[in-house]
Amino acid sequence: MALPPIPIGNSDFPKLREGGYLYVDKSRFISEVLARHAEVQLYPRPRRFGKTLSMSMLQAFLEIGQDRSQLFSDLAVWQDPVARKHFQKHPVIFLNFREVKPERWEEARVQLGDEIRRMLREQLPRLRAANIDRLVIEELERAANSEPRPGIMKDLCAALRAATGERVVILIDEYDGPILHAWTCGYFNEVASWFRGFLTAALKDNPHLHRAVLTGVLRVAKESMFSSLNNLQVFSLLDRKPELFGFTESEVDSLLKQYGREEEAEEIRRWYNGYRFGDSTVYNPWSILNMLANPGDPLKPYWLATAGRNDLVRELLLKSTDLHAPTVTLLEGGTIERPVVEDVALRDLEGDNVWSLLLFSGYLKAVAVRDDGEQVLATLAIPNQEVRRIWRNTFSERLYSGEGSLEPLHQALLTGDAEKVEDLLQKLLIRHVSSHDVSRTQAEAFYHAFVLGLLVTMERTHFVRSNREDALGRADVLIIPKNPGQPGVVLEFKKRTGKGSLAYYAAAALRQISAKGYGAELEAAGAAPIQKMGISFAGKELVVKGAKKGK
Repeated sequence: MALPPIPIGNSDFPKLREGGYLYVDKSRFISEVLARHAEVQLYPRPRRFGKTLSMSMLQAFLEIGQDRSQLFSDLAVWQDPVARKHFQKHPVIFLNFREVKPERWEEARVQLGDEIRRMLREQLPRLRAANIDRLVIEELERAANSEPRPGIMKDLCAALRAATGERVVILIDEYDGPILHAWTCGYFNEVASWFRGFLTAALKDNPHLHRAVLTGVLRVAKESMFSSLNNLQVFSLLDRKPELFGFTESEVDSLLKQYGREEEAEEIRRWYNGYRFGDSTVYNPWSILNMLANPGDPLKPYWLATAGRNDLVRELLLKSTDLHAPTVTLLEGGTIERPVVEDVALRDLEGDNVWSLLLFSGYLKAVAVRDDGEQVLATLAIPNQEVRRIWRNTFSERLYSGEGSLEPLHQALLTGDAEKVEDLLQKLLIRHVSSHDVSRTQAEAFYHAFVLGLLVTMERTHFVRSNREDALGRADVLIIPKNPGQPGVVLEFKKRTGKGSLAYYAAAALRQISAKGYGAELEAAGAAPIQKMGISFAGKELVVKGAKKGK
């Protein structure tokens, strides 16, 4: 039997089902939306986790129209008698703001209006065919060709209810897309004000509304986006409820078996698994589908390719001055604990708000969550190899400011050119580190983290390990070749603590490498040659000493 084709980029539920494409049954989302009593429901999830497809499915199930039972008869929702009562019973308004990403507010206002006008024109044929007040239709026709006022959504709901006798379902996909983009382009206040008026008029005290479902990446609440909506309930990825988005472990196992990729399961898990939504472990469906569609290709960071150059998270990672040390910890496979808030304040994207954004955008996962009585604290980690690649690339770009690559530094280390290592590190230190940073009491740990961060992109050919037990002690950094016969490096750091010169402390670090036998693990890995370097720091100055050949 031929395998069903993989629906890459297809978020149209009827088209997907009618075309016989692969579909992982997520129809329980319909049951959950209808069973929950909240009139307005928000589902924030990272991009490319199936939100648009789920909204298209919801529209196909609920919207009055031609019989579509063949799309659902073999899905889980068809066995739900409560959901079946609403099958094709409601008029549905569907808005998608995903593509509203211009550089200026004037253009954004036009594009937002275009989406409202498109939706009005889509609904007008149904209204013209119904026996409702002609003046109402004329007013909606005028609105479909002019600047839409906030109250037009409630007027449309009233007209649709008059035409069908049923309350309306409003679906708003990627509601926060224009808001996040506006933050990076400098017109956040204008677009936030537009959405505040639009959402309040459409969703608050609307007697003609049955359900409204919104999706996005974040809950943008501190800007009063939803301040007046007392009928809103948010279902975040921290909720301990069955997960409705992403692919579960069992679903991925079934797909790998279906497409003959079972032998790659562990490597696929390492690359794409690791997200924690509530109590569920989930995979990024975009990456899994792309992986299945490209048999024989090496595993790739497919999710990375979908991030725009003006991606908010990337902008913050590039600009932040406080992420260096925790980023190194995360890149080494460690965890950090930070306060997180579900309603991310875009007006104040500094400090702990950055970590909330990274978590809810899919760049981190919450290994554990606890409430200390004052705030919610999450133990955070990088989910998988795919996302780690994004962190590594962005981190290197931030450190080197686009002035080339870190390859000269890496080559100087591998060839034992201590003088060049010193020159390159000195330039990077002056460019990227403030005096405030280097005056901290944990200065040696800071320098250690700084240098380690510069080495993360070496992992294509080498393992970079920090504070590894080796022989008689713990080497600060080992650069271990993945293949025998390639060079390896031992680095030891010393902070100048007395009146001696930096050269004296660098030499002391070098002697410690030899005295403690820190190169033993490199020898065991077949590294040849083994480069040994002692590095001493004071303020924004440093000295690097390398071992003489043969020592």
